[in-house]
Amino acid sequence: MDIVFVSYNSEKWIEGCFTSIRKSNYNLKKISVYVVDNGSTDQSLEKLKSEKEKCIGYVQEFEIIETNKNLGFGGANNIGARKGKDDIICFFNMDTEIFPETLLELERDIRQSSSEYAIWELRQFPYEHPKMYDPLTHETSWCSGAAFAIRRSVFEQVNGFDSAIFMYAEDVDLSWRVRSFGYKLKYVPKATIKHYSYQEAGEVKPNQYINSIINNILLRYRFAGIRTVIKGYILFAKCLFNPEVFEGSRKLLLQKWFKHFKELPHFMDRKQCGELRRKVPKFNGFDYEAIRDGAFYVNEFSIEKPLVSIIVRTCGRPSVLRETLISLRNQTYPNVEIVVVEDGQAYSETLIQREFSDLNILYRATGKKVGRSKAGNIAMELAHGRYLNFLDDDDLFYADHVEVLVKTLEKSKNKAAYAFSFETPIEIISRDPYKYVIHDYLGIHKKKYDRIELCYHNFIPIQCIMFEKELFEEYGGLDETLDALEDWDLWVRYSLHTDFDCVEKTTSIYRVPYNREINEKRQKDLDEALTVVREKHKTYIRQVSVYDVAKLYEQQRR
Repeated sequence: MDIVFVSYNSEKWIEGCFTSIRKSNYNLKKISVYVVDNGSTDQSLEKLKSEKEKCIGYVQEFEIIETNKNLGFGGANNIGARKGKDDIICFFNMDTEIFPETLLELERDIRQSSSEYAIWELRQFPYEHPKMYDPLTHETSWCSGAAFAIRRSVFEQVNGFDSAIFMYAEDVDLSWRVRSFGYKLKYVPKATIKHYSYQEAGEVKPNQYINSIINNILLRYRFAGIRTVIKGYILFAKCLFNPEVFEGSRKLLLQKWFKHFKELPHFMDRKQCGELRRKVPKFNGFDYEAIRDGAFYVNEFSIEKPLVSIIVRTCGRPSVLRETLISLRNQTYPNVEIVVVEDGQAYSETLIQREFSDLNILYRATGKKVGRSKAGNIAMELAHGRYLNFLDDDDLFYADHVEVLVKTLEKSKNKAAYAFSFETPIEIISRDPYKYVIHDYLGIHKKKYDRIELCYHNFIPIQCIMFEKELFEEYGGLDETLDALEDWDLWVRYSLHTDFDCVEKTTSIYRVPYNREINEKRQKDLDEALTVVREKHKTYIRQVSVYDVAKLYEQQRR
């Protein structure tokens, strides 16, 4: 494995970066390090030479290449890549540090990946990149340049980074060119690096802001049609008329905009792209891709790692259950128990034994139909975890769902916490094998906790919430007379005894039918259940503070 770094006035990051490599549990004799210094004016070169001496005897090779001028991120990385010979090239920012297991997890994923995968992106900590990825396959649209690996053969096939892109979006361009040749890109959540990308949440970097906008427009010329280009210019105009992001941002944008016309001929030449170019770009505003809320959520590792029981209710559809269990296999949190209760005959037992023997699964079939609420209660009785979390067999977790909520509860006095969720309409093509079309990712389940509003309607899908088993033991489980809105009733009851922490990060997918007729029937059932549940709620009594009443009054006046 070749690792390439680009250094430009990176003095304060160098020691930590290479110390983390030396502390890796990976066989460092398999590593060659190439550092390209882009004409640093601080003490970076001296620091690099010192770290080179420390790494002698650890790594196979350590070479420092001095350019004596700033060639930009892509141009310098190309120089470093040409120095190596290994089949896999890793590109790491200098302001990153790896964890002891990072390279082992990366290598493991690369070995397990088919030849159609060409790039593997590592997870950044504490601020995870918020772009989308498939929670099952981990396929993603583009990979961040801060930390990723690529097959050398593919890197050479696409002629590496485009050195015409000096800073920002060169990773997007490389990713999309790789995809245009038919390859796939993969996110590797278990291979984590610490990235000192932001000093604080919400930080705006002037260079990043300006260059990202202009380069986004340039990439529209390379990968999209005229309509998408025009939309880019409209978005640019809005940036000029909106309040300044930082002092002088409008002036800098205009200066960069006038200069970008000179670069257009280069980006209008599409010879660098493969035949699949038109299928690649999505251009979600200036974000390139749809994003998951949580860009500035500060991730932390759990220290104690208590057992978490995931409650999975299923009913005679193992092909659907398969996807749910795969999303649980992908969890970054290590101490998970999965309690699967099948309402009816044991249709899924064979699947679990054959395909998921590596997971800690407790399976129980009820034999006869008992209803989803009874099945959920059986599962909660069987669960051994300190924390419980529902995940019905047609919903999915992103890789960090359990990790995020455990850490939240560890720091909280409350006994329940939830994160945001996508509502995803799907059109089912086949049930066995399970095939469907995803029509959208709707970010509608992203509301902060409000006890009074929760009493009015359920804004938290069932899989979003993690709660202490103590709540179940003290206040009971699902109402077994209900076969709809049973989760809402449960949350309302628990809210009488604890507040819920809200994590402003999207960590799950709540799938709903796309078919209009199915949705209408579903809504009719929910409306009927609503009447029943609200009659129950008349018996739930809790003291309400004057503050809560005032908040309700304010909401009604808006």
